[in-house]
Amino acid sequence: MERKDVESLVCATDAGREGELIFRLVYHQCHCKKSIERLWISSMEDSAIQEGFAHLRPGSDYDALYEAALCRERADWLVGINATRLFSTLYGQTLNVGRVMTPTLAMAVMRETAIAAFRPEPFYTVQLDTGNMKLTSERFKDKADAEVVVSRCTENKAIVTKAEKKEKSEKPPLLYDLTSLQREANRVLGYTAQQTLDYAQSLYEKKLITYPRTDSRFLTEDMESMLPDMVEKLFSMFPVEGIKHISIHAKQVINGKKVTDHHAILPTKEVGNHHLSELPKGEQEVLNLVVTRLFSAVGDPYCYAETVIEATCGDTAFSAKGKTKLQDGWKAFEKRQESTKTEKELPVVVINDALEIASMEIKEGKTSPPKHYTEDTLLQSMENAGVDEMPEDAERKGLGTPATRAGIIEKLVRIGFLERKGDKKTKHLIPTHKGIALVTVMPEQIQSPSMTADWEEKLLLIERKEYSSEDFMQEIRDVIFHLVRHYEVIQDAEVLMAKEPDSVGKCPICGSPVINRPKGYFCADKECRFALWKNNRYFESIGKKLTDSVVESLLSSGKIKLKGCKSAKTGRTFDAMLLMEVDENEKINFSMEFENGGKKR
Repeated sequence: MERKDVESLVCATDAGREGELIFRLVYHQCHCKKSIERLWISSMEDSAIQEGFAHLRPGSDYDALYEAALCRERADWLVGINATRLFSTLYGQTLNVGRVMTPTLAMAVMRETAIAAFRPEPFYTVQLDTGNMKLTSERFKDKADAEVVVSRCTENKAIVTKAEKKEKSEKPPLLYDLTSLQREANRVLGYTAQQTLDYAQSLYEKKLITYPRTDSRFLTEDMESMLPDMVEKLFSMFPVEGIKHISIHAKQVINGKKVTDHHAILPTKEVGNHHLSELPKGEQEVLNLVVTRLFSAVGDPYCYAETVIEATCGDTAFSAKGKTKLQDGWKAFEKRQESTKTEKELPVVVINDALEIASMEIKEGKTSPPKHYTEDTLLQSMENAGVDEMPEDAERKGLGTPATRAGIIEKLVRIGFLERKGDKKTKHLIPTHKGIALVTVMPEQIQSPSMTADWEEKLLLIERKEYSSEDFMQEIRDVIFHLVRHYEVIQDAEVLMAKEPDSVGKCPICGSPVINRPKGYFCADKECRFALWKNNRYFESIGKKLTDSVVESLLSSGKIKLKGCKSAKTGRTFDAMLLMEVDENEKINFSMEFENGGKKR
């Protein structure tokens, strides 16, 4: 920008609102006045890049796009800084508020409220067993109704009223965007959204996958010709048991109209030149997901035959459904993710057949509560939040972007609004007392995705030069002014906002907060056994005490440098690096490393 021999600049950032913003912020920060041309491409194929450079557009064509992006950035900042300060001051503790973060937290709180309020209700069905098939009635709320059905079936026969067999198919899944990759990795591998993003980013930096922070699940038309060769080469490197030949239907993943800043996530040609066994386990598993999804997405449909049989007995309708696999298709590549449960094939019957009833019984069940959020399901809810209220061609839909959703969840956990609970593979995201309190005192306007939907609609109008950026920002200022002037503190909030013990870090076993208690530092999850007692023999033996700062360092990095340790044998002082490890039996072990390379347990 400062070189005298350069007369104009090419903006080659992402072809979207945020890409435009990044370039313009740097451009204005440098006080640059040189003319701008814009490279606008969604494909990274050589031909697409060459075509883009051959048809550069004037930078001024995208001034309105920049204005919309700047409005979004400034509005987010104004809402966050003012609302956070307002509620933190009114309620006497730090309460972080954000346009995306707060509605996300609100969804988790509403889910937990629904679970807590849920009361299971019994229901009853009548099951007929014909020896080679079981047919079931509709549900009854009262057992007496089910007993009436049984009493009416006196002839021990059921007459077939419907016997239908249809061949159906299930299309292959789409390629991954970042959110769908994060959801799958959480569901199948137990990784958090942030872990998956970190692994994907590392693979991208090693040139093994394409740009991961994408919200598109398709490829551009100019990429179609290269797909067959890529898939064949990858299939030779990632063989699938029982499959000798792979079908390739490239057109299934091609739709340039649905590609925004970046196309779907793909493995790259560089995969063939890399020693994949040397990659960390997490990166290997995420890469395997991306490769497998490519095989599935270009594969054949999964085909099956579905049979529906209906019969009546004593004027009550009974039914049975069966499914028979005809062709594995794309599901052959993702067997590890499929349920092992198989549906029994139903016998061949025709209408008016009389089925002999071998036995009849009343089955009792109970309605199930809503499920706790996992990273998978919370990401899905964030992606779909407020979508129905947003314009069809809005650049961003839902809460956050693929690149920011993982960070939002991590921040909610880090600042103590959400906590992870569960086993290593399936962890639920549960709102804390502090998170519930914040949502309880928060106005509906701030915690609803509707504000994001309203913003997106107006930002789209700004991009089209149909709405003034000044008017938009004035609306935001008016909303904040009204909130600060007219918000009324919730009565008895001091009970609701009872201060929780401060967390000193994250539990190395389960990820919950570690709390400073009178006798030690304990995991907030009562089912977890992690504990660091203040009366610690190891620390006493070296003349040291456990303090907040020591524990914080041990929990964040697993080590801390201690000065002035005292030998129990010689009485001499020394400096050392103290290491803390938790073994597979969840036992805490301490050891020391010295500058000369020595180690002592």
